[in-house]
Amino acid sequence: MSPIRLPRLLLAASLFAAGLAHAQAVPPYAGEPALETPQAVLDAALDCTPYTHADKPPVLLVHGTFTAGFEEYDWTYKPLLVARGYDVCTITYPDRGFGDQQISAEYVVNALRRMHRESGRKVAVIGHSQGVTVPRWAIKWWPSAREAVSEFVMEAGPNHGTTVSSPAELALLLAPLGLPLKLVPAVFLQFPPNSNFTRALNRGDETPGDIDYTSLYSSLVDELVQPTFPVPTAALDWQQGNPRVANIRLQAICPGRVVDHVSIGLFDRLAFELALDAIEHPGPADPQRVIDAAGGRRQLCGLLPIVPGFALAPLPQLLGGLIGVLLQEPANGLPKLHLVAEEPPLKPYAR
Repeated sequence: MSPIRLPRLLLAASLFAAGLAHAQAVPPYAGEPALETPQAVLDAALDCTPYTHADKPPVLLVHGTFTAGFEEYDWTYKPLLVARGYDVCTITYPDRGFGDQQISAEYVVNALRRMHRESGRKVAVIGHSQGVTVPRWAIKWWPSAREAVSEFVMEAGPNHGTTVSSPAELALLLAPLGLPLKLVPAVFLQFPPNSNFTRALNRGDETPGDIDYTSLYSSLVDELVQPTFPVPTAALDWQQGNPRVANIRLQAICPGRVVDHVSIGLFDRLAFELALDAIEHPGPADPQRVIDAAGGRRQLCGLLPIVPGFALAPLPQLLGGLIGVLLQEPANGLPKLHLVAEEPPLKPYAR
């Protein structure tokens, strides 16, 4: 080897080693949008059972507007899933979801990162109402969150907005609160179909990542997520033939079934069975598989579909969950309303 080439090789080797050391020192989430919320606050919002069931995905339950994670799930889905051998986490984002969904999404990003890292498994997400759009925002803009998810079950999610967020509808909705018409909670201005948030959420790929998406919605009588016909606002990739997506109207399985916006995410048996089917099998939920497992449509829907069946925890777990909710309420406190006259601006990463 020539004496000239040797120093060049040594220099190249030293530069390579320095570059390798620098790459190893780079934080694991470099290149992703920074989280504005302090880490300790994000961590305190996540509540998990021990990770002891390595054969199943851990489940993250994401609550809707007006409530908190423990309020919605500690007496409903959480005990039902724990009884079936699932590790379960609930997340509570700030102020009952009245604030900017872009900030609420940071709580879900942190939850997914932690659950994936601590369990060593991909996560199944079940969200209700705003608990659908907030995780979708996290999945869309944070690759680490997207890569942590295997299944996403969406219950009454305003994926393409809702016309109930029109000014006239908001006036009726907020009248009992005595709020001035020109000031509304920030999140309400992100729900309309033409809001900047909704348009950014659905820009490009509606179903990013290697994730199975199941959207459950009701045409009788979801009073908040509208329209349901001719194109349901809850649907993703509507009629695109995407094998990773199932858009399921509950009345297509059980005709005449009355399921409102609240019950679909709390205790409707059909919605729960479909959610369970999605997280227990590869691919999105399969209605026929659920019907067969129940022993037929009549057994699943009941003799009077207008009176829906309930998925409720056994009485001891049900009462324990409700008592736990009451004990946690004082610490939860009253929410800030985040009253604004204009929609919160999009974060730079979403423009």
